[in-house]
Amino acid sequence: MNLPLGDIVRAQHRLRPLLQPTALEAAPDLGSNVWLKLENCNQTHSFKVRGALNAILSLPEDARERGIIAASSGNHAAAVAYAAQLTGASASILMPKTTPQKKVKNVQRYGAEAVVFGDNYDEAEAEALRRVAEGGTWVSPYNDARVISGAGTIGLEIVEQLPGVERIVVPVSGGGLIAGIAAAVKQLNPAIEVVGVNAKSAPAMYNVFHGAALPQVWDTLADALSGDIEAGSITVPISRRYMDDIVLVSERQMAAAMRHMLEVAGWVVEGGGAVAVAAALHEVIPADGRTTALVVSGGNVDLAVLRRAVFDQETGDATND
Repeated sequence: MNLPLGDIVRAQHRLRPLLQPTALEAAPDLGSNVWLKLENCNQTHSFKVRGALNAILSLPEDARERGIIAASSGNHAAAVAYAAQLTGASASILMPKTTPQKKVKNVQRYGAEAVVFGDNYDEAEAEALRRVAEGGTWVSPYNDARVISGAGTIGLEIVEQLPGVERIVVPVSGGGLIAGIAAAVKQLNPAIEVVGVNAKSAPAMYNVFHGAALPQVWDTLADALSGDIEAGSITVPISRRYMDDIVLVSERQMAAAMRHMLEVAGWVVEGGGAVAVAAALHEVIPADGRTTALVVSGGNVDLAVLRRAVFDQETGDATND
C-alpha cells in the first residue's frame, strides 16, 4: 500500500497556519552528526497533534457535528481534544485505567470528556468502537490515512531542516508515526534509512515485522506505545513498504534515556518518546557517524513516573536487557 507524497504535502499546508515546525537540535553527547527532532515541544507536547488535527480538519461538517470519539493512553487523547476545541466539535476520549493522571488532565484542559475505562488500551479501544457504532465519528490514533499524513509532515520537516540526513530513528506503537515519516522521506530520497524502535514491553510492530511473538507488558515506562495493532491496519503495509528495520529497547534503557534527556539535553521526555534516544544511547543502532535524526515523540509524563525513571536505577526487568 502506498501513501502519496501529495497527501502529506497537503497536510503540511493544512497544518502550517496552526502549528509551527518543531526544532531540530544537535545532540553531540549521543554521537557525531546526531540530532533530536523535538516533537515534545509541539502543541500538546506530542507529535500526535499533527495527525489528529489533520484528520479533524479534513472531516465534513456533519461528521464533526456527530461528535468525535477516540481511544488513547494519553497523547492522541490530548491531540484530539485540542483539535476538537479548535474546530468547535465535542470530543469523548476513552482512556485505560493505567493512563497517567497528567494525560487525563490534558484532555480535560481542552474541554473534552475523558472517560477512564478498562484495564489496558485494547479494552478502552473496544469500548470506544462500541460507542462509535451508536453514533459518533471515530478518529483512530494511527489507522487513518489522514492521521498518518499529518505525522508524515515530520519527515518533510526533517529533510528540509537537515538536508544531508542519512538515517531517521522513530518511536513505534501502532505505526502511524513511522508509516507517515517513512512514506514521506522515502518518496523524497529512497536512500534515507528509516529505523523504528519499539519498547520491548510494547512489541506489536516488531512482532509483525520480524514474525516474533513477544508478549505485551502493560506496566511500562512506555505507556504511550502500549497496545496491539488493530487487524487490517493500513500502517502495517505502509511500514513494510518503507521501513528498513525495527529494533527493541528495554525498560532500563528507556529510563536511562529519560535521565539523559533531562540531565544532558535539558528536556522532559516520556518513556515512549525516548525510545529512539535509548537506541542511540545504548548503540542498539550503530554509532557509525552517519547523519541521524532521532524523533523525540512526546514529553507528557507524570512526576511520579519521571521520579521512577530518574531516581530508580533498577527500573526495568533484567530480562529486558
